Amino acid sequence: MQIYPQPCLCYDKNGKDVIRLTQHQDTRLISARVEELLSQMTLEEKVAQLCCCTLPDTLNDETMERLFSHGMGTVNYLNSALTGDSQKDVDTLQQIQEYLCQHTRLGIPVLAHSEAIAGAQIPGATTFPQSLGMAATWQPELAEQMGEAVRAQLKSYGIYAAHSPLFDLGRDPRWGRIGETYGESPLLVAQMGTRFVRGLQGNDELMATAKHFIAYGNSIGGRNGGQVDLSERSLLEEYCLPFEAAIREGNVMAVMNSYGTLNGEPTVTSRYLMTELLREKLGFDGPVVSDYGSVERSFNRFGTAASRTDAAVQALTAGIDVDQPDGVCFHQLVDAVRKGLVEEAYIDQAAHRVLSVKCRLGLLDDCAPQGSFEALTTDPAVHALSRSIAEKSIVLAKNDGVLPLREKLTVAVIGPSADTVLPFFGGYSSVGTVNASNLDFNRSELDNFRSMMLEIYTTKRRDKLLERGIVLDVPPTPEQEAQILELVKEDLGKRSERKVYKGQEDFLQRYYPKAKTVRQALSALLGEEHVLYAPGCGVKLPLEGGIEDALSAAERADVVIAVVGGQESMRSVDATCGENKDNTNLDLEAPQRELMRALFAVGKPIVTVLIDGRPLAIRDADRCSDAVVYAWLPGEHGGEAIADILTGRATPGGKMPITVLRHAGQIPMRYDLQPLFEGPTHMAEYLDSESSTPLYPFGHGLSYTSFQYSDLSVSPQVVCGETMELSFKIRNTGSRPGEEVAQIYMRDLLASVVRPMRQLAAFSRVALEPGEEKLVHIWIDTPQLAFYGRDMQLGIEPGKRQVMVGSSCEDIRLRGETELTGERLLLKQRRFFPKVEII
Repeated sequence: MQIYPQPCLCYDKNGKDVIRLTQHQDTRLISARVEELLSQMTLEEKVAQLCCCTLPDTLNDETMERLFSHGMGTVNYLNSALTGDSQKDVDTLQQIQEYLCQHTRLGIPVLAHSEAIAGAQIPGATTFPQSLGMAATWQPELAEQMGEAVRAQLKSYGIYAAHSPLFDLGRDPRWGRIGETYGESPLLVAQMGTRFVRGLQGNDELMATAKHFIAYGNSIGGRNGGQVDLSERSLLEEYCLPFEAAIREGNVMAVMNSYGTLNGEPTVTSRYLMTELLREKLGFDGPVVSDYGSVERSFNRFGTAASRTDAAVQALTAGIDVDQPDGVCFHQLVDAVRKGLVEEAYIDQAAHRVLSVKCRLGLLDDCAPQGSFEALTTDPAVHALSRSIAEKSIVLAKNDGVLPLREKLTVAVIGPSADTVLPFFGGYSSVGTVNASNLDFNRSELDNFRSMMLEIYTTKRRDKLLERGIVLDVPPTPEQEAQILELVKEDLGKRSERKVYKGQEDFLQRYYPKAKTVRQALSALLGEEHVLYAPGCGVKLPLEGGIEDALSAAERADVVIAVVGGQESMRSVDATCGENKDNTNLDLEAPQRELMRALFAVGKPIVTVLIDGRPLAIRDADRCSDAVVYAWLPGEHGGEAIADILTGRATPGGKMPITVLRHAGQIPMRYDLQPLFEGPTHMAEYLDSESSTPLYPFGHGLSYTSFQYSDLSVSPQVVCGETMELSFKIRNTGSRPGEEVAQIYMRDLLASVVRPMRQLAAFSRVALEPGEEKLVHIWIDTPQLAFYGRDMQLGIEPGKRQVMVGSSCEDIRLRGETELTGERLLLKQRRFFPKVEII
C-alpha cells in the first residue's frame, strides 16, 4: 500500500498548523515561509537539514527514529539504495516521507536525490547516450528534451533532485570521467548543460545540480579528484563560463563542489571559491551540496582540518550547505555551535537555502510521486528520442567508401563489444551502477575496486572497524587488510540480498530485455545468414582460440565490422574508465590491439566501431581501417543506432565534441590553445611532426553526402556592447539527405592579452535534402566575446576579429572579418546563447 503525506506538511505534534503558504514559486513568499519555519526550529533540527543519509539495509521504527528524529535534509536514493522492485522502492521512500511528515515536530519532508546524465538512475528507467555522446549531436535542444523525459521518470518515484549534469571541461582523456562531460569547449558545454538543466527542472519541478565546481577535470595527470594548478585567467574565462551560463541562463537550483584541490586549497573548504567566486561573482544563491565524502577529505586526506568538527566548520563557513552522503562531519555542528567554534548564523544561512529549495519545489505541500513509472518508461516517444539521440551522436571519423554497407554483403561482426549491450551503458547509468557482488570482487585481488574499498573502510568507516575489534596500524598490516576485506565482502553480501536481481547480467535481462547488441541489430537488418560472429577476445583479457575463430569468420566475410572499445564503470573489474578508473592507455586494451592486427592481416575491408566513454586514440587501428565510427556510450538503443548508421538507414551527422589525440604524449592538446611559433593555426612542432596534429580535430565528422558553404556576410563594424550579424548558405550537394553542423569560430586579431587561435562562437545543425540550400542567419551579442584583460576586468575590447565558418575547427570553408568599435566596455556578466535562424 502506498503511503502519501497529506497537503500542509508543517505542523506541530498536536496537529496544529504552524504555517501554510501556497504559491510556493514566489520568491518573497518562499523567503517569508522559510524565515517563519526557521524561527521555530531547534539547533538540532536546523543542522539535520544540512545533512544527508544513506539508507541502511533494514528500515524499521528504530532506524527511522535514529536517522530522522530531528528531520533530514537529503537522502541518497541512487541505484545502490534501491532493491529493483519498483513498487517497493517507491513505497519505501514514501514510508520515510510519512514518518518525517507525521512523526517529527515540524513535518518537513526529505529531498531524495538520484543521478540523470544517462537517464534516471533507476532499474528500468529509459537510458540515453551519456553526456559526451549527447554533445556529439551538437543539438542542445535534444539535451533539453532528454531532461524533460528524465524529470518525469524521477518524479514518478518521488525523487525531486538530480546530481546532474557535469559542467566540467573534458580536456584530458586519461581522466576516467571524461565521458560524463560535454567535451572541451566552454561554449558547447555551457549550451548543452544549460539546456539539460532547463529540461530537468521544468517549471521548478525538480532540482538540477551543476557540478563539479570547479576545474575538476583538469587535475595533474588526469587523476580523479587530484591536484589542480590553474591561473586566475583560465579559471575565470574558461572553467567558470559553463557554470555562469547554468546560473544566469538555466537558473540551476544547486551546485556541487569538486573533489580535489585548486592552487593548494581544498575546494570544499575554500571560501574564495564557494562564496566569493560562486555566489558574489557568478550570482548563485542556492544550496551547495558536497560531493560524497568531500568534506571529510579535508580531514582524512588533505590534512587541512584537525578533525571532522574542524572540517565541518571550515566547509560550512566556506559556503557548503549539505554534507553528503551521510553527514558525518556536519552532524558535529551542534556541538561546534555550543562550544563557540562557529556562529549559529552560518547554520541558519545554510538551512535557509535548503528549505528554500524544498519550498520552491513544492515539497512542503506535497512530496508524493507524480506519474506512472511503468507508463513513462514504456512510452514509445521516449524510446524514439533515445534512439534518435544515439543515431545523431555517432561520429563517422573516417570512410574510404566501405560505408554505408552494400546490400547482400556478408559481414563478420567481431570483437568483445559485438554481441553484448553492457558497453552501451555509462558508469552513472542504472546498469553501470549495479553493485559488485562477492564474485565480482573476488575476480581480482589487485583491482581498483579493492583499493577503493580499503581506503573507504580505513578512513570513513573506522568506527565500524573498531566495533569489530580492528585497531588499525598506519598503514594497515596485511592481516588487518585481510580482516577489512572480509568485512567488505560481508557488507556487499548483505546489500546484494536486498536486490531482486543477481548481478549485472540478470539486471540487464530483467530491465532491458529489448536492448539489441550490434550483432543482433545487424542480423535483423541484413538477415542472420549474412552475419557471422566471433568475439575474438575480451575487453581486457584474451580468449583461448578467440583470434583463430575471428580470423575464420573474417576470411568468409566480405567486410569485417570490428566492434571494440572499453567499459565505463565505477565498480566493474573489467572497467577501462569511469570514476576512480583513470587510464594512461588511450588506445584499445592489449588483447584488442592484438586482435585488430590479426584482422588487418586478412586483407578484408574493416570498419572499426568504437564503443567507449573516452575519445580513444587508436592511431594504428585508424591507419589500417577503411572506416572508423565513434559511437560513445549510446544507451539501450545503441545497437539499433549503430546498425542504422552502418547500413545507411540513417546518415551520420555527429561531430567530435573533443579533440581526439594520437597518443597520450600530446596532452594537453585542444582546439583553442594560444598560437605558437608557426602561426595562428599551428601549434608548436614536435620532433615527431605527426604528433603536432590530432588524430581527429574538434568538430570533425563525416557524412554520406556532401555540403557546400557560400555567401558569407558579416557585419563590417559593430559597437562594443551591441549585436553582430552574420549569415551564410549551405547546400547539400550529394544524393542523400543529411545533416551538417555548421561551426562558427572567431579570433581576436589584436588584443591586450594573448588570445586563443580560435574560439567556438556559434553552431547549428542543419538538415538538408539532396540539392536543398538553406540560409543560416546568426546574431551574436558582443558581450559573448568579452574576456579578462590585463587588469583582470571582464570587458569587450575594440578591434578586428576574424570570422571562420566551416565543418570543423580545421575544415574552414568561409572567412570574413568584423571590427568592434568604440571604447572598451566593462561587464559584470557574459552572454552564452547566440540567436540562430535557419531559412
